[in-house]
Amino acid sequence: MDYTIGDAPHFVSAYGITFHSFAKINSQLYEVYLFTSEVRGMQKVRIIVPPAYATSGNSTYYPVLYLLHGAYGNADTWTTFAPGQIACGNESLITVMPNGDSFGFYTNWVNPGNDAPQNWRTYHMEQLVPWIDLNFRTVAKKQGRALIGFSMGGFGAIRYAQQYPHNFAYTVGLSCPLDMRDTHIQQTLYNFPFDGKPLVGPFGIPSQPIASNGWYAQDPITHAATLRDVNVALYAGDGDSLEILLRDSTIRMRNTLVSLNISVYFDDFGNGQFVGHGCTGKHDGTCMVGLLIKVLPRVMAVLKQ
Repeated sequence: MDYTIGDAPHFVSAYGITFHSFAKINSQLYEVYLFTSEVRGMQKVRIIVPPAYATSGNSTYYPVLYLLHGAYGNADTWTTFAPGQIACGNESLITVMPNGDSFGFYTNWVNPGNDAPQNWRTYHMEQLVPWIDLNFRTVAKKQGRALIGFSMGGFGAIRYAQQYPHNFAYTVGLSCPLDMRDTHIQQTLYNFPFDGKPLVGPFGIPSQPIASNGWYAQDPITHAATLRDVNVALYAGDGDSLEILLRDSTIRMRNTLVSLNISVYFDDFGNGQFVGHGCTGKHDGTCMVGLLIKVLPRVMAVLKQ
């Protein structure tokens, strides 16, 4: 098996990514700054390495979790909440938390306009994944990679696994939009920035013809069959109106997978009582972190150690 050997902090440029600099936040957390021609501006990535990474030697390789943030978030989001960092940092796991922009939606935008380029899928999946494998000691194959995302990031986790099923053994969508054909979801996301400017970049305008409409082309339910060889877990609650909307979407995705005889784990966590960590079933950060802590053992049981 052909593994590359990389050891932080000896970062190199490759795969269309130019390494700029890094900072060591603590003994396990790195903050890395990169450039790519696929998206605008300097890109920050936070990376958690296992406690024994520096001492385990060049013959020890670790699985990788790509942890995707939601709207209004960035590369710092998951480590802003200490329990989230502790949960990942205590595992024999490399955790990669890329910036996906406030409203990037983990896709190559159909209408980037003056914000071009906005090719988030290409940057994350075709550049960052091999770059991580080059610069860290990873299990650089399907059995050694997983995705977890919350809200917008959950949509990204499911879509990335659908578009690159050969790259991931597990994908998890936490409280995320999964039926992009739903007009209520379309209008919610279309108006999501709340600044008077509709979000037309990632998917276009919902009323456009289906043939040229990203809302349909990027619909996870439409592409459900591509998850046949990927472990899938979906979580949704009912603590507020947004979460209920996403829950209904998640149930439709679950039902579609079941109808295709594709195994899926679904946790309808309701008011968050069994999630803990302050979660009340609402679409917020406490549930985000609680769900990560809850699902991580399930993911680790599948990833190759």
